[in-house]
Amino acid sequence: MSALRDEIRAILREELAAFRGDAGAVVETVRIDSSGDLNRFVADLLTRADEPDFRTRVASGQIRFELGKPTPYAARAIVSSPPKPAGPMLDKKLVTEIDIAALGPGTLRLAKHSRLTPLAKDEARRKGIRIERIET
Repeated sequence: MSALRDEIRAILREELAAFRGDAGAVVETVRIDSSGDLNRFVADLLTRADEPDFRTRVASGQIRFELGKPTPYAARAIVSSPPKPAGPMLDKKLVTEIDIAALGPGTLRLAKHSRLTPLAKDEARRKGIRIERIET
């Protein structure tokens, strides 16, 4: 059924192009699945822009671009970052500036019942420490 629809669409495109008068137009199919594909396409356009009549043919509609079918999600590469290691855990009722000063940037895990002093909050913000509350 899908092949039949694709064929009908192709015929309709040809007929509409003939009706509009751009039957001699060159249609280039471009498949863009990633930022890398987009950058390659733009680099190719910039290279071709140096050709004497390329800009004129694109502006007049003699060269047109259409998007190709995207790659199914199952076939695409999945890129993810490695899991972040869990940061240090403080199980104190009151966390002070001195406790925060001893830590490096990252995530600090605190028990839900823990409290931070205002200076501890300022120190965490200054050092780029993210506070994560957890159940203990």
